[in-house]
Formats: sequence, structure tokens, C-alpha cells
Amino acid sequence: MKHVFYVTSHLTFNIANKIVELDAISPDDCILLLAREYQIPEKFNACYPHQIHTSYNISVSQGRVFAGANIFKTRKNIQHFDSLVDEELLGEDFLWYASVCSNDVCSLMVTKKNCKGFFIIEDGLASYRGFNPQTFTGIRYIVYKLVLKPFFRRIFEVKNHFISNDSPKFKGCIATNERCFPLHQDCLRIIGLPFEDIDLGFQPDAVLSVDPMFLFINEGQTKEVYGKLAAFIHDKGYKSLAYKLHPRFNAKSNAHLKATYLDMLNHSFSIPLIELAPDVVLESVLKSYRCDFYTSNSSVAIYGSAAGAQCFTYIPLLQSYTSAFDNDKLILEICKPVEKY
Repeated sequence: MKHVFYVTSHLTFNIANKIVELDAISPDDCILLLAREYQIPEKFNACYPHQIHTSYNISVSQGRVFAGANIFKTRKNIQHFDSLVDEELLGEDFLWYASVCSNDVCSLMVTKKNCKGFFIIEDGLASYRGFNPQTFTGIRYIVYKLVLKPFFRRIFEVKNHFISNDSPKFKGCIATNERCFPLHQDCLRIIGLPFEDIDLGFQPDAVLSVDPMFLFINEGQTKEVYGKLAAFIHDKGYKSLAYKLHPRFNAKSNAHLKATYLDMLNHSFSIPLIELAPDVVLESVLKSYRCDFYTSNSSVAIYGSAAGAQCFTYIPLLQSYTSAFDNDKLILEICKPVEKY
């Protein structure tokens, strides 16, 4: 039996690695389907020889298998995807581990004849939501029901819900803690925190997650937020502040934004700043050092607080400019607020 894991982040990789360890699965029987340009930590490459790097589902608008009215392109995309996976599966039965059902890839894997079931694994804040939203509603649902699912079953079989628990192949959810997947508690498996201890070579006083605020507020507002956050952090008396850029900043198209944010950080904070490399797992940093952590709404706070770190959120600062963070109840519950300064 093969085990195919859909890996898009450090979190999903660490959860997959923990499942392999707990279930005594041979890494040689594992296939990592890597999406969103994610690369696993280099030291694990030799352990997991079967990796498939794919551009599918880089974002909502990119990496689609379904090509709309272009039926021939859709079929070609399906054939290409199947060839990538079949080259590693070699016809063997497998279990599929995904983080969500509502994308093209999940249905493509579930509808393969040798798929014997699938699990949904935790993937950040979305896994803590108390509802199971439909992908298609209204007129779009009618089109899905009458056209898309019957004629493009390979892509739409389990796509109409965040978690398609009504599928006969659904086997349950896997999470780090009991608060995850609140609607699926009857089929929830808890595996605990999957992160390892690491050595940075220095003791961080605090860590800042440089979140992509450009998605919600403009550059001037971002400067104001960082100014207020810097004043709050200054009063804490830290000798230095480590920070890590959100993966969105690493995209070539966001090079200007990256430079802009780094400039704002250097002008806002008077204490020494230490940048953490992209392959540093923040959850592992917080587990290892129990240092303070600052973020808007990064899911890292969930695992950092569980590991004993003191986490702060500057959502109260952002609420002056946008309502996008008004429903982040879990983050506001587990983090101390950076109040208006």
C-alpha cells in the first residue's frame, strides 16, 4: 500500500512526517505531491525519494486542471497529471492525504481506481472553521450538479465541499489537537504537535511573522501599523528581533513588495533585526526557544502557544483600517492583543 501526501507548506509536511512515524510507514512507500512551489527541508530529501513537484493549485487562479469550455485541454491536463502520479504509484493501491477537497487535485486522486480512501489533514486556520462550506451555490450549483460532475467526474467528484465527508472513500480527519475540525469530531485522530527541536545558533528574544498585509491595507497604513507595533515591542525591552517573511514575498512578482516591507521594518524598529531563512520552520523555533511571537493571524500562533510560547496579535491595530480580521476569533483567543498604541 502506498501513501500519497498533498504537501503545500512546512505544516502539512511536518504532519505527514509525523503520520509516517506514528504508523511505522516506510518512507519508500510514501509519495509527496508538492504544490504551490513548496520544497521540503533539504535534510529530508534523502528520506523521501518519491517526490512529485507540480504547479497545480499554486493559487485560486493558477494551476487549474479544468480548462472550462476547452474539453480537449482538460483531458490533456488530466492525462498529464495521471502520468506524473502513475509513474510513482506503479499501479499499486494507495491512501490519499489531502488538506481540502475543494480543488481539482483532490478529486483527481480520489477517483483513481487504486485509491482505497482519503484523509483530510490539518492545514492552518481553515481547518478550525465551524462550518463546511459548499464550493458551488445558487446557479453555479445547478451547473455543477447537471453538467460539471456528470461530465467531468474526475475533477468534480468531491469538490463541492471543503470536506466531502459523504464520500464512501472518506476515512476521517487528522489533526494536531482536539479543537481542529469541529464538525468532524466523530472521525478525528489527534497526533499531537509534529515539530522538532532546532538550533538557530542564537537565542531569539522574540520572533515577528512578516505577514502579507498588502492583501488588506495599503502601504501607508502598513507603515502606521509597523510604527505602532514597533513602539509596543520597544517597551518589552528585547535586545533583538528575529523575523521571517511570509512565503508570498518570495514570489518573483512580489519582489518590489518584499523590498518595500524590508525597508519599512528597518525604519520602524530601532533594535537589531535578524532575518530567518525561508526553510526555517517557525513552529519549531517557538517549540525550541519558547520566545515571544508576533503576528496578525498566522496559524503559527496556534502551535506556538501550544508549545508554551507567548503569542501576540496585532489584529486590533489592523481593525482600524479593515474588517478583514474581525472573524479571527481563534487567534484573538489564544494571543495577547497588541492594543492601539
